[in-house]
Amino acid sequence: MKFRHKKSLGQHFLKDANIVRKIAKIAEIFPNEKVWEIGPGSGVLTEELLKHDCDLTCFEIDKNLYPLLEDKFGDKINLVKQDILKVDWQKYFSDEKIKIVANLPYQITSPFLFTTAKYTKNFSKIVVMVQKEVAERISAKVGTKSYGKLTLKMQFYFDVEYGFTIKPNAFYPPPKIDSSIIILTPRKEMPKLQNEEKFWQIVEVAFKNRRKMLRRNFREIFTKEEIEKLSEKFDLTRRGETFTEMEFIELYEDIYKVAKK
Repeated sequence: MKFRHKKSLGQHFLKDANIVRKIAKIAEIFPNEKVWEIGPGSGVLTEELLKHDCDLTCFEIDKNLYPLLEDKFGDKINLVKQDILKVDWQKYFSDEKIKIVANLPYQITSPFLFTTAKYTKNFSKIVVMVQKEVAERISAKVGTKSYGKLTLKMQFYFDVEYGFTIKPNAFYPPPKIDSSIIILTPRKEMPKLQNEEKFWQIVEVAFKNRRKMLRRNFREIFTKEEIEKLSEKFDLTRRGETFTEMEFIELYEDIYKVAKK
């Protein structure tokens, strides 16, 4: 069955069998293990995953691919014909943890990863292919150009490992940029926060204008008096990209003592 890729969906299908095998090996899939694949496309990675006898659920948004996938795999996969970002994830959760293995469509990368962070406890491991730039942001060190909100969010909920880089010629059609495999394993011990929403609000504002000092950025959510009080303990002439996870936590704890929120 012939299929024409859709540029609007960011479709770049893997064609390198060696890379597909390498991805599956990194994922360490066990027989009967629950696995999700996002955007199976023409099914190259799907086929490799099934060799490990897993319980595979594939989420695909492109209706033109449904006949191809159904003809190729039949009832060997559970094909969910929906946009993964619009699916009720909890409907597919069970007592058993899930492993995600996927070549993510570029345009859904960040929202998809932020959603995995929301449901960390439901996953055992996440092995995904993303733009190399995004992989570098996820695995970045404090003080670097790539370090930001995505870095903090992913490293707050997961132990992050950079896998390997994949060149454009491994895909059809070839993208204009390199891709990378990133490996996310839920942290066994995560920092305890009374209000995670407020913590991430602070992080969001801290990185809103990267070139500006925290003192300037915090004007958006705090009064001049509150900022001056915080300055007694923290150097708010620094930029957000210089703050470690622990410093952001300390800042969060102190901010809501001062602001009484």
